[in-house]
Amino acid sequence: MKDKSRTKAELLKELEVLREEREKGVFKDITKSIQVEKELKDSEERLKILFDYAPDAVYISDLKGRFIDGNKAAERLIGYKKEELIGKSFLKLKLLSLADIPKAAKTLAKSIVGKPTGPDEFVLNRKDNSKITVEISTYPVKIKGKILALGIARDITERKKAEILNTALYNISRAANSEISLNQLYPLIHKELNTIIDATNFYIALVDDKEDKIFFPYHQDEKDNVFPIVKYSTTNTLTTYVIKTGKSLLNDNKQYNKMIAQGILIPMGSTTPQSIWLGVPLKVENRAIGAMAVQSYTDPNLYTEKDVKLMEFVSSQVATAIQRKQMEEELQKLAHYDTLTGSYNRGYGLALLERELKFDQRRKTKSLLAYTDVDDFKDINDTFGHEEGDKVLIQVTSLFKSTLRDIDIICRMGGDEFLLIFPDSSLKDSALIKERLNKSLVQLNQTRKKPYKIDLSIGLSEYDPDNPQSIDELIRIADNKMYEDKKNKRCKKG
Repeated sequence: MKDKSRTKAELLKELEVLREEREKGVFKDITKSIQVEKELKDSEERLKILFDYAPDAVYISDLKGRFIDGNKAAERLIGYKKEELIGKSFLKLKLLSLADIPKAAKTLAKSIVGKPTGPDEFVLNRKDNSKITVEISTYPVKIKGKILALGIARDITERKKAEILNTALYNISRAANSEISLNQLYPLIHKELNTIIDATNFYIALVDDKEDKIFFPYHQDEKDNVFPIVKYSTTNTLTTYVIKTGKSLLNDNKQYNKMIAQGILIPMGSTTPQSIWLGVPLKVENRAIGAMAVQSYTDPNLYTEKDVKLMEFVSSQVATAIQRKQMEEELQKLAHYDTLTGSYNRGYGLALLERELKFDQRRKTKSLLAYTDVDDFKDINDTFGHEEGDKVLIQVTSLFKSTLRDIDIICRMGGDEFLLIFPDSSLKDSALIKERLNKSLVQLNQTRKKPYKIDLSIGLSEYDPDNPQSIDELIRIADNKMYEDKKNKRCKKG
């Protein structure tokens, strides 16, 4: 009975013995020889089938990288037929990316000395110019006395995409849970998204329901530098379409013009005949808080339906991250800002003053403090109501913000009293500061056209690092001078 389990090497050895016996005349009957040859042929055919139909790409090359043989999976992997590959080197076919050529050379060098390698990652350029990531293991083999390289390659493109996607989502989530601000989060989102999709042109749009507006806190675009704030309810652009419908949209220039012709959209922003735009809603609990979009002006085939699904998957993480940061900043605003006027509240304002005085002590610079309140504020409240009084405080705060420098600090101490902090300033600057505030007050009263005028009493004090005083003392001095100012104005009125 024939031994079906014998290896090819064993069959070759037996066949060689039978041939030697026949040549010596020891063995006349060739039946056994024919049987061994048939068994050897069957074995080779089975190996050929296993080779050809193996799920992974298997190929043989010489030590110069020239292709000798490969299976069907190898053809599918790189898009070339075997006949196109035989005798040609991987370098000539430009199958490898430039960055991977040195690594491939090391692999072949190890085969020369009989060492297997891998699995190693390579980026391959397929015949259709698409790129795939493969994992290759190589083994030195000896065929007819010649050392060759046997390679086994596996397509790991989807696995790598999944790994990159998971890394991007993790980095976005980690950033959302870090101490960075919302404005710092946006470019990080852009950077991570660019690892999984072409995001050369990218923007994030958010909706402000209270103000009925849509704004663009982050945008990077090759053609448009200005992304204007628009009224959300009445504006019909690609972005508002995605937000209002809550559905993603992949839109080329032909579709875009068709939607404009149908009255669905109004044109806004730059386009070209080769434009393609992909936008997805940013949803939190099925409510669209905005949208994010990528676009190309030169490649109408850059994005596909697969990219839509990818962007949708990422968008949920992005929306959650943005909302988290918005909530953090809102809480911080409540902790640091006066809810009525938007100026710093008493606690945070005094903390900033303490920090500023420490800077002054270290740098040997001065700071000027102004303590101010609204004259006859009680009468305004009693005569016109507290709502009118609140409007006055808001207008006074706006006056401060428009008149003072960006580095100056505005703090509402309570009621109608404000503390103004002027870094790198001294009492020498007080006349100029009072003049600017008085000029702004005149303009404000002229614009308001109310039956009463807003006026401010102001007292000043100076922090001198050569003669340092406490915060309480500086405020006490400024407060006393404010009341002196108020008293003097009453005396003048008679």
